[in-house]
Amino acid sequence: MIEAQEITVDLSRVYDPRRNEKQLLFHRAPETYKLFGGAMGGGKTAALINEGIALSFDYPGNFGLFMRKTWPSFRDTVMPQFERFLARELIADWNRSDKMILLRNGSRIRYGGLGDDPDDWQKFMSGEYGWIAWDQAEEFTEEEFRMMATRLRLRVAGIRYFFLLSCNPTQGWIKPRFIEKREPDHVFIPSLPTDNVENLPAGYIPRMREILGDKNLIEAYLEGNWDAVGEPDNVYSYGKVAAAMTRKAEPSDPVELGNDVARSGDDETVIALREGMRVSIVGIAKGHDTMRTAGENWRIVREEILPRWGGRLRKLRIKVDADGLGAGVVDRLQEQRKEKEEELTALILGALPKERAQELREEGYKLKIEIVEIHGAGKPREPAKFKNLRAEIHWALREVLDTVALPEDPELRTQLLSIKYRINSAGQIEIEPKEEIKKRLGKGKECGGSPDRAEAVIYALADVRPREVHAWRLA
Repeated sequence: MIEAQEITVDLSRVYDPRRNEKQLLFHRAPETYKLFGGAMGGGKTAALINEGIALSFDYPGNFGLFMRKTWPSFRDTVMPQFERFLARELIADWNRSDKMILLRNGSRIRYGGLGDDPDDWQKFMSGEYGWIAWDQAEEFTEEEFRMMATRLRLRVAGIRYFFLLSCNPTQGWIKPRFIEKREPDHVFIPSLPTDNVENLPAGYIPRMREILGDKNLIEAYLEGNWDAVGEPDNVYSYGKVAAAMTRKAEPSDPVELGNDVARSGDDETVIALREGMRVSIVGIAKGHDTMRTAGENWRIVREEILPRWGGRLRKLRIKVDADGLGAGVVDRLQEQRKEKEEELTALILGALPKERAQELREEGYKLKIEIVEIHGAGKPREPAKFKNLRAEIHWALREVLDTVALPEDPELRTQLLSIKYRINSAGQIEIEPKEEIKKRLGKGKECGGSPDRAEAVIYALADVRPREVHAWRLA
């Protein structure tokens, strides 16, 4: 253990937050979870580094963790500033192999990259920290944020814990958490290049305007407008998803269920209900069980759909992702279909007033049920435009998102905004594989580690014909 020594160092020679009032506000903010920046050139990395250094000296024996998503990005962007701001007189030892700095008062700073693999964050879960800092936090997942926040539990007398973040405008998990809803003990301190002029090279702002060029990019990255930018390869835009989640729509025909069946124990099996252009999530279960999933569909019909629709329900379609384990659900539902038509028709008629029930019997009323299997790799209706059926039904939702009413579900929003596309060499629209989306989301139910809710909603809306799997439309 190195004894703390009394040293006087003029740190303002390289960093003085009085030159940027927003940096000063960031350092003074008492909230545990502090987000700073929201534009290029606002001084966000400098603020994070110096807040971490200050916390390390405010609480001798502190242990801080400073990260970027990957080591190369930390090495190239953060490390030069670390070396600039951390005065040599304050360092007892700097082990660059272990990426650990030991300060003269006994505090330590661990630094580097979290890693690209979805499980990489787990290697930091054995540590106990007094502060954590993430530069460009938009590169991390919300699950990684939540799990790493549990490691703020270092025992040091009088310590206050902080999770420090910086980012540019983004349409992911940070915006709803820090800006729209502002969760308890969270704060966002915006800083623009105009707030940081004294620390920027001459001509920085006009030069960046010229480089960015696009009006939306200028609004986002220089003016800090979080609504101006969306990832260019996202299938769904943040603004349209957010609007769909606040939109109201009266239930109408068609009435359909969409099933996304879990492919592993980490995934969710999700059932979404479509009533016209209104969609709700009506069933969520961890993992996969063919019999249970089939039974859950019938329970939803019996307990949630029939009481609202009664004799107005003439036709019901149950659509299932039939690739992989979903094929077993399709088989079981098909086996039960005729029996359920009889059973549910009797339930509907039995719940109606006698006169109305008799009228329907005379009309020959019978609930018709269709079981539809969806194969994402199936042939699309427009093969020149789409790689496969999966791309076509995703794009169909994109095109009608202005009229759909979606449930206000943070997990669903995160999942929809994680789905990306590309134009392949044949000029077709292609949705990235589900496994790539899962890597971006991270594993675990808390952040929706697989886009299961999004897929269930898309299946509920996609009108795939039962004997022509390649054909679809959105009513």
